Amino acid sequence: MLESISIKNIALIESADIEFDNSLNVLTGETGAGKSILLDSIGLLLGDRIDKTLLRNGADDCKVTGKFSLNDFSKKYFKNFCERYDLEYDDEIIITRSYSIEGKSSIKINGQIITLSMLKELCSNLVNTYGQNENQVIFDAQNHLKILDAFASTSNTPEYREYVSLFAKLKEIEAKLNEFGGSDEYRLRQIDLLKYDIDEIESAQICLEDFEDLQNKRRLMLNIGKIISNTTLAENCLGGDMLSLINKAKNAIEQASGYDDKLLDIASRMDVARLELEDIFETVKSYNQNCDFDENEQQKIEDRYSLYNKLMRKYGNSVENVLQKLEEMKAELNNLTNADKLIAELNFSKDEVCKKLLEVGNKITEYRKCSAEKLSGLILNNLKNLNMKNSKLKFDFTHTVKFNSNGLDKVELLFSANLGEEVKPLNKIASGGEISRFMLALKSVIAKQDNMPTMIFDEIDTGISGATSEAVAKQMAIIGRHHQVIVVTHSHQIASMADTNFLIEKFEIDNKTITKVKKLNQTEKVQEIARFMSGDNMNNAAIDNAKLLIMEQEEYKKSLENIDN
Repeated sequence: MLESISIKNIALIESADIEFDNSLNVLTGETGAGKSILLDSIGLLLGDRIDKTLLRNGADDCKVTGKFSLNDFSKKYFKNFCERYDLEYDDEIIITRSYSIEGKSSIKINGQIITLSMLKELCSNLVNTYGQNENQVIFDAQNHLKILDAFASTSNTPEYREYVSLFAKLKEIEAKLNEFGGSDEYRLRQIDLLKYDIDEIESAQICLEDFEDLQNKRRLMLNIGKIISNTTLAENCLGGDMLSLINKAKNAIEQASGYDDKLLDIASRMDVARLELEDIFETVKSYNQNCDFDENEQQKIEDRYSLYNKLMRKYGNSVENVLQKLEEMKAELNNLTNADKLIAELNFSKDEVCKKLLEVGNKITEYRKCSAEKLSGLILNNLKNLNMKNSKLKFDFTHTVKFNSNGLDKVELLFSANLGEEVKPLNKIASGGEISRFMLALKSVIAKQDNMPTMIFDEIDTGISGATSEAVAKQMAIIGRHHQVIVVTHSHQIASMADTNFLIEKFEIDNKTITKVKKLNQTEKVQEIARFMSGDNMNNAAIDNAKLLIMEQEEYKKSLENIDN
């Protein structure tokens, strides 16, 4: 349960520290006092997004800290959560959310940094909330099967586990059949396409060595003018005067060596250099004489180079990739052309799995129908306690046209609140008070089923008053016997039923508007209930009426203790 929350610089709340009771906590206050701010702060602990709009005007940062104690169920869940995310386990949970004006945010559990998705996952098993926006969830028929399965623990049944296993096997078989082209018609089309692609690559007779040689030849062709210009210059430099000068230099050194033996080695080296340069000159000269430009040869090179590029664009960005794709297509073609037997085997297996899926799926449907009847009865019983004794409820089942991952069923919740009216989809219900009571009745049942430690209701009393409001208050007291309940209300019946009352007030101090949260003692509770009942005309009679109402509510809660015992 949520033991306490500490709030700093959230909207109109400058600073607030609140300790909640483990049973029924009720928050009251004038419209605009800041009740929604407190719920927004709790929402941050549960994984709601935070942004600058929540930052108190003039503040550089804001922070919310919540301390949660754990029951046996939530301890087990938190241990598994910590193991999966490699976090240190503790017997309590302290969640901290902070945000700065620069946009920096932080989420921590027991001092360890986590992500927003991890926070949402954890808190979905700690707190269940109901606000007006949740009506959209219950109005969506796609969520009705999820609600029924959550109540029935369908996923824990052997039939459901068998169905999931069979469904996975079906998907595996279908994937293999798709590898063979699916239908015979589609497979024949694939065979023709593969044959065409394979022939296109093989007829080109490509290889890496050929492509590299082709690149070299093409580079030469494209730069033949530059090559001839430079080799001709080299020939002119090497010929004529250069070789004559080298010969003169060599003869001069040879004559000088007659007087100094040290010059003999230089003369020998010059002779080698002369011979090497003469050979280079003849080679360059021969290259220039034999370097002919053939336009036809160039066109052939360009055409083949274009063919390589076409294949690489179509089958891979390199010659190696094209050749690898060729082998893959050959293997696929071999499978497709020789797969009749295997396809027949797979289709037989698919038929057998589908038969079994249908059989197991029907068992799941029957289980769900029994659970739906039980859930309907529990909800209707709660609705009777909420002054809706003529309510009717039905889970409408239809089989889907194909196997789904969760079974064969499409389920929609149909409801009627009044005598003589046929059940209709929930989104056809016009009264906000009726849907509020329906959600309270539903959540009361689900809370018992899923061991949810804390339940939060935001203005569950919308659209109701009088005896109905009293019935809602009693239902809240029943839930509060086994769950922590936090309620924002405008109803004096609900407020008087509280085990702990909090008053949310707005003040103007030093030209600033500040919201404060105050835990009420018994005297202050009486005054708050009297204010509810009489408004601005609070007098001794209103005080006496408030005391009487609170006493009656306390007697009702004591009667619940006797039932529990």
